Amino acid sequence: MKTYGSEPGAPQSVQVGISELAVSDGNDTLRSYGLGSCLAIALYDLESEIGGLAHTMLPDGDSADNSDVKPGKYADTAIRALLRRMVERGASYTTVEAKLAGGSDMFEFESFGDGVGERNVAAARAELEKLGVPIVAEDVGGDYGRTVEFTPESGTLLVKTASSEENEVTEL
Repeated sequence: MKTYGSEPGAPQSVQVGISELAVSDGNDTLRSYGLGSCLAIALYDLESEIGGLAHTMLPDGDSADNSDVKPGKYADTAIRALLRRMVERGASYTTVEAKLAGGSDMFEFESFGDGVGERNVAAARAELEKLGVPIVAEDVGGDYGRTVEFTPESGTLLVKTASSEENEVTEL
């Protein structure tokens, strides 16, 4: 008898929407679509093959009244939530690395100063530095959107834009 669909234990494709995060301990592919000023934060531990992806919308959740908000909404709270969930699954905090993509300034609003995208990137960099997590690669800024595909098992982060082919984010 033929069956259709995924075999048990087969790699899955997981969509990570705005303000969401996901953790995988296998060769699943975590995807975020339509990153503009939003920032994709990929954390992974190659030794345990555990990693996660957050699709953050805003920079700083510590200063907001966010008691009812998803932890993935803000760059700083998303990083801490990803790390916590990864360690709970067996990742080693000391070997986690980060890759970033997104943080574009899609629109010019001179009255607001720095754009949201730029502030998202700055907040993520600051939080990762504070926690001692190295950023090993990034594709940030610009004025164009991105879609990302992240495979925690290998640490591979692929970035697609409307104006270019798929590119792997490999190093700074």
